[in-house]
Amino acid sequence: MKIVLYALLLLGMCNALLAEHLVEYDYELDAYYSNVSMFIDLDTEEEIVDATSYSEAQIYTDLFLNSLSPNIFLVEASLHPMGIGGLYFRQNHGEMYEKSKIEDFNLVKAVTAGFEEPYALSFFVGNMMIFKNQEDDSIGKNRAYMGYLVTIGDYSIKDNLAHWDRWFDFEFKLKGTREKENRDLDWSFRLGSRVHENKDFTNTLYVGARRSSIDYQKSVWSFLYNSAFSSMFSVSADTFYLTEAEVMLEKKWPLSWSKKMSFGLGLGYLYNSGTKYRGALRDEGIDNHQLMLRPNFRW
Repeated sequence: MKIVLYALLLLGMCNALLAEHLVEYDYELDAYYSNVSMFIDLDTEEEIVDATSYSEAQIYTDLFLNSLSPNIFLVEASLHPMGIGGLYFRQNHGEMYEKSKIEDFNLVKAVTAGFEEPYALSFFVGNMMIFKNQEDDSIGKNRAYMGYLVTIGDYSIKDNLAHWDRWFDFEFKLKGTREKENRDLDWSFRLGSRVHENKDFTNTLYVGARRSSIDYQKSVWSFLYNSAFSSMFSVSADTFYLTEAEVMLEKKWPLSWSKKMSFGLGLGYLYNSGTKYRGALRDEGIDNHQLMLRPNFRW
């Protein structure tokens, strides 16, 4: 995979920075989006702001006002296991894949829809805050950052089939995670553009948002405290016609036998207007309406 070579080359280049800048590593294991990250502190003169006592509005305001004064450079390599699983299943178990259809509903597509690349490599520069845990010196995922993101990949997925396509995402992004003793909160807002080298894919402009909450003290059936919501809308970069729209609601159930584990089940709807694909990919047929099911564990 060429993207792996890109990652190795980049890490080699970053070795020159290690002696002068603080470098931290983090990882996340998830059925849909697993990743390893490297944070490079760009400002060794000042400590990164501890926003533990900040309100959510104050976090957003301060990050926005300082987004042009970056203090962090982030490199992230991500892997999308369910997307890869869908590719493997269709390629190696074609008959079972066809049997998973019930009229127009395909179970494999339903649980893999929404992740249209098997892996990616991302570069972020912007301003970051941290949330210190009084019981633990490690920061882990307790960070919020806003800035500019470039993501690259060399394959795109349509109907659980991979097509060569060197693509680039350019985003302005706000992302954060707060892990408290009894509650976890995640949020992400992004505005960006995807450019494809494969001309059978339409270049798009998009906006997306996600917010997730888990409270281990509230009732497991509480939708207010144990749920997630995400949405994404994209238009053609040429015509500004709607190409795709996605909405997902997820219910989370904290597991009583574990302090920091939960099971989530998302139900969503994905609309494809038909302008997302061109040429041969358009001729293959397009499902305008797609139900999405997203089971997942978090720990």
